[in-house]
Amino acid sequence: MANDVGYEDAVRRTLWLWADRHHRDELDDGPRLKRPPVLAKGSASKNVLVPSEMSKANDIRAAIPERHRHRWFRSLKSSQALTQSVFGAIHAFDCLDLLQDVPAECGQPAFYENSRGWTLDFEHELRCLGEPRPTSVDVLASGPGKRVAVECKFTEREFGACSRPRLRPGDETWSDQYCDGSYRVQHHRRSRCALTEIGIRYWEYLPCLFDWPADYDHEPCPFGETYQLARNALAANLTPDGELDPGKGHVLVVYDARNPEFQGDGRAERQWKAVIATCRVPGLVRRLSWQRLMAAVAHTPILTYLVDGVAKKYGLEPDWP
Repeated sequence: MANDVGYEDAVRRTLWLWADRHHRDELDDGPRLKRPPVLAKGSASKNVLVPSEMSKANDIRAAIPERHRHRWFRSLKSSQALTQSVFGAIHAFDCLDLLQDVPAECGQPAFYENSRGWTLDFEHELRCLGEPRPTSVDVLASGPGKRVAVECKFTEREFGACSRPRLRPGDETWSDQYCDGSYRVQHHRRSRCALTEIGIRYWEYLPCLFDWPADYDHEPCPFGETYQLARNALAANLTPDGELDPGKGHVLVVYDARNPEFQGDGRAERQWKAVIATCRVPGLVRRLSWQRLMAAVAHTPILTYLVDGVAKKYGLEPDWP
């Protein structure tokens, strides 16, 4: 816990130094103590790092429409704003070749071996799973017969877990969808998964990607704690019409190498290891630090503004291999 506090304090100090220098009159009226700087409502777009060239700046700001912004987008520690700054610039300047042959931590390509024919799509929604709220991928890289679902983290302590075990009496869906965290028939349901019961199709596909048989009980449910990572794996390997194509896509997690939750016995690290241990497809989930990614971005002079800005605003210095 002490390491977590030290990390978060260091990030906050760096963000406040940036805010005082660049956004002194654009912040909300919130306190400074134990809180990152937050931009005022009318200044949200200022959270995205952009070049002085107006046309490219507009392209980067338009990469994620306002309606797709996360709740805390105005916070300077927003991982979505960081994602838009970095991948939006790579897209706007047509520098997808920078991602070519960048190695993930496992040694396989983080993205692809050849950038020809690849595109980037932001906040991509997968609409073939029957979800009331479609799975949204931070960045979906698509190329000839391949897809990479990029999940971006910054100060987050964990990957998203299934919400059904957190339902409480009084919640609107508690009586129909509450789950005790195990994959078994519960209450009056016929399906082992509360989500299957309401028509969501995760378990039609999960056993093809992970060693999670759908036809018998699991205690606890292996999907519960790995929910976000597994959904991204589905997004990378499902075609728009709902056909599973294992081996045609992978998940790439981009994270801050300083974040203690992605190290040792951290919660995000435990979730990561749980997914790795049960993958049926080699290379299905891969990982890359922001620091290593920025070292790749630094190879082109036109993105010097971005490399400098990410280092000074977030403290994410390039880590040269």
